[in-house]
Amino acid sequence: MLKKLTLVLLLCLLVTALGTAVAQDSELSGEINVYPQNYYNPEADPDTAAVMESIAQAYMEMHPGVTINLIANLPAGTDYNTWLASRIAASEAPDIAWDQYAFRNQQMDNWWVALDDYLNMPNPYIEAGTPGSERWMDSLPDYVINQTRAPDGHLYQVSLDWVETALYYNVDMFKEAGVEPNWANWGAFVADMNKLRDTLGVDPVGLYQAGTGWSSWYWADDVFLSAVWHDKAPEILMQKYIDLQPGRDFRRLNTEEVAKAVHDGVLTATDPRMDTYLALSKQFTELLPVDYIGITSLDDIQRLFLSHEVASFWGGTWNNKQVDESADFEWGVTYLPPFTAEDFAGAAGVSYRVGGPSSAGQYGIPAATADEGNLELAVDFLRWMSAPQNFGPLAATYRGFIPMVAGTEGGAVVQNFSAVAALPERLFGDPNGRLTNEAGDQWSAAMQAFFLDQTDLETTKAALQEVWWNGMLAVCEQQSYDWCS
Repeated sequence: MLKKLTLVLLLCLLVTALGTAVAQDSELSGEINVYPQNYYNPEADPDTAAVMESIAQAYMEMHPGVTINLIANLPAGTDYNTWLASRIAASEAPDIAWDQYAFRNQQMDNWWVALDDYLNMPNPYIEAGTPGSERWMDSLPDYVINQTRAPDGHLYQVSLDWVETALYYNVDMFKEAGVEPNWANWGAFVADMNKLRDTLGVDPVGLYQAGTGWSSWYWADDVFLSAVWHDKAPEILMQKYIDLQPGRDFRRLNTEEVAKAVHDGVLTATDPRMDTYLALSKQFTELLPVDYIGITSLDDIQRLFLSHEVASFWGGTWNNKQVDESADFEWGVTYLPPFTAEDFAGAAGVSYRVGGPSSAGQYGIPAATADEGNLELAVDFLRWMSAPQNFGPLAATYRGFIPMVAGTEGGAVVQNFSAVAALPERLFGDPNGRLTNEAGDQWSAAMQAFFLDQTDLETTKAALQEVWWNGMLAVCEQQSYDWCS
């Protein structure tokens, strides 16, 4: 009953907000298809779907000549990249489509419309005098805008929310094993995780690694690589991107910065830092389920946690609602410990959060939409959808991501992940977004061979160096940066 009343209240607030919206060009007409990803899954999450439907319906009432078709989230197990690529090739992609920004920024104007000009225009659906009313871009934080900027300098998507990740842990199991989740360093964390296994006979950490494609192991790879290369950040960060984000002297590297660091010999996999990276990675995989390479999804990892088969699992803000509604035990949220001099020489004494705009609200417009004459309509509906009076209720109902739109609030998700959100951001993003998607798969395969003892330390470092070098060459061929040679 409480859930139903909450939904009714949100819908009432939404209707009230819609009534105060600035009337738009009623001459807009046409039909577009919109894929909101997790924000429209009528079967699994009817409450959020109802809010999304209300947003679309209100827009159509303002624009009688417009039809908005919402496409439900694809079934679990669907290879989204393959699905999207086939529709892009056939000019049948949704007119507003979700995609991970790392993938979108590899295709850029081959697939997508650059939205820079539109983001610099007013969003007339945002109340006058508030961020975004005079320039749509101002409704989003600078660090979100700049982190999603493509290698060619353009913006191909609007990023409306943010994800954080953390370790969900079984409080009862931790208490039974005498483990307190407030580790002083990496060594203490590894010791306590092994204590959980020895005492309770359960795997301490749930996480999986795929040989190709995304897997939650990417996050560990990001953190370990950031920890050992942190001191090189001032040398790798490029001035032109520093100027775009003043005051951020340690931040996530973009594709050009990684490629140039490889090209200049600053970033090499034969560096002694990589010995530490590989040692940390090997230690971590020894804490995972024995079949972590055979597990195929984060949902499977969450099920292991909810069925008491792992004491903790590395998940994200989107798991917050699911765990809260399904766990039959007390649970909490913690994170990896800081890396200190006791762990390895040169450690900075901090951990690095894995968060960012890799979330549900990543929307762009395919080039085919412009070719078919629907660009202005798609942009206008995206403005409407991103206005705080619309996206706020949508995010609040879903409770899986932290809304980035000015004038919205994160609620319980922010509270559970507030400590993690205060940590420094990682220096390296996921392997498939550092250079190219192919380089990411090659990196995963090389690491998997190392974990399975199919390759030794030196062979693995040589393989990783080849991945970095070839990935840099591919980026240079694509972008022709002036430093490439």
